Amino acid sequence: MGSISDFAENLILNQVNSIREGKELPPTVEGNGLTPAGRDISKVKVPDSFMTEILGEAYHPQDTPTVKEIPELVWTDPEESEEPKSPQSLTEETAQQLVPLLEEVKGLLKEMCTAGMMGVNMGGPAKDDESWDNVEKGNGYKTPKTSKTSRKDVLKTAIKGKLKNRKK
Repeated sequence: MGSISDFAENLILNQVNSIREGKELPPTVEGNGLTPAGRDISKVKVPDSFMTEILGEAYHPQDTPTVKEIPELVWTDPEESEEPKSPQSLTEETAQQLVPLLEEVKGLLKEMCTAGMMGVNMGGPAKDDESWDNVEKGNGYKTPKTSKTSRKDVLKTAIKGKLKNRKK
């Protein structure tokens, strides 16, 4: 046996084979706390009143089919006439009525933008007064120093050190 999983697999297969051959009974509730094998509950009848109580509006009794379409609700305004109105030209009188409405809409949009309802910058203006180096120093980070040797020289010395260690 290779591992504990192989042992467990063999144990289960042996039990299944012995049940098939009739040497062992299937597991029962009294024996090991498992559900009884083979109990058929497909023909159990549940009263509609119980289902309605539990499921509420989502339950449709079996004798009434579910609704496939939602009825379309149509409202008709008594003020609206059946004949279509022809477009009217903009007169000075209607323009005088529209100007205060447009000013009110403009004020409303301005107020919504200042309250943060429609603006894109939800964080406000950014404060970028302090340099990043000062922020890092304040958090305890050290500034990197420039190296006097090149990367090539560092690589050469590292390889030399490895070769010396191998020879020893």
